[in-house]
Amino acid sequence: MNIITYFFEFYLLIKEAIDQVLITKPIDSRKIVLDKKSSVPALLDFIIAARFPATIAAPTPKIKRIIVKSNAKGSSISYIMIKNMFEVNKIVDLFLKYDISSEKDTSNYSIRPMNGGITNTSLIVTVNSFNYVIRIPGNNPDVINREAEKHNMLKAEELGITLPSIIFDDDSGIKISEYFNIYTYTKLDFQDKTMRENALKKIKELHESNVIFEENFSPLTVFRNIVDESSNLEKEAKEVGDNIITKLKEIGTESRPCHQDLYHGNFIIYKNETLLIDWEYSSMGDTYFDYADLFWQNNFDRNLNFRKKTLEEIGITSIENIEKFEYFEMLSMITWGLWAMRRSPTDSDGKTALNKAIKLLENKN
Repeated sequence: MNIITYFFEFYLLIKEAIDQVLITKPIDSRKIVLDKKSSVPALLDFIIAARFPATIAAPTPKIKRIIVKSNAKGSSISYIMIKNMFEVNKIVDLFLKYDISSEKDTSNYSIRPMNGGITNTSLIVTVNSFNYVIRIPGNNPDVINREAEKHNMLKAEELGITLPSIIFDDDSGIKISEYFNIYTYTKLDFQDKTMRENALKKIKELHESNVIFEENFSPLTVFRNIVDESSNLEKEAKEVGDNIITKLKEIGTESRPCHQDLYHGNFIIYKNETLLIDWEYSSMGDTYFDYADLFWQNNFDRNLNFRKKTLEEIGITSIENIEKFEYFEMLSMITWGLWAMRRSPTDSDGKTALNKAIKLLENKN
């Protein structure tokens, strides 16, 4: 190995160490670009990118990394995020194992990261001029029942409200599908009347179907399983959750097929039709949680007129129904607040959600 190669390796190791300090939360990697700055680090990045395939960098013979160039939100600084991923040969092994491809030569595979996702890693894999998406599950704070997820996803496919898949391994949770040219919702898209109506229509289509989902994730109980009672804030949030469940039992709940993770990234547009994706948390449940979850995860409460208008659009207008909705909204805050805390005990968003739920119940009582 010559001195230039050693220099490249040392540079990449230093880069990775810096990235691990700077990158503390998911970033928008939608724009994958080459940095054209004239600085020495940028020149080195360009040289490295030129020496290896565009989407895969191999700083050492033992490990391969995916390089994602992205503009950090709120900053004009462009940098390289070097993120450890599955080695290329492992991706190839999976494609051979599931009979997706018979191509064994790793150099004939192009692999690049896919934007979106919080805990899972999704990669776009090109082989034999065909594009696929492979989802590799990450570590979820809660336990996902992959058999139930597969069952529910297939039911959603039968309804025509989600994208089809090719392979779903219910042991590992690995999913492979065709790569579709889609548009992914943003939070602001719900402000658009047509896009909002299309999203609500798809949720209603699921709720009013006769499909039976397998039990997987229940917001009525999951918060109790992921709480850390050594934390005063989490312990108080659990007590609030218990009080909410008592109120909901008095009001009465129903059991319908629900998605239960309606953040904006799980709404997509394909061939001019709005669809739902990612069924990890789907289960039978109360439709009010789905709607409350939609509101909370997408900041509907930041505009009270918009919030009121959307409640009217989904038919939640009476005092009794609004009260039930508000209890489920607090439950959504507690569920995802604790979920965020399990991923990172110092998560500010998680703490904010828990404190808000606690305050809202105090104001109700």
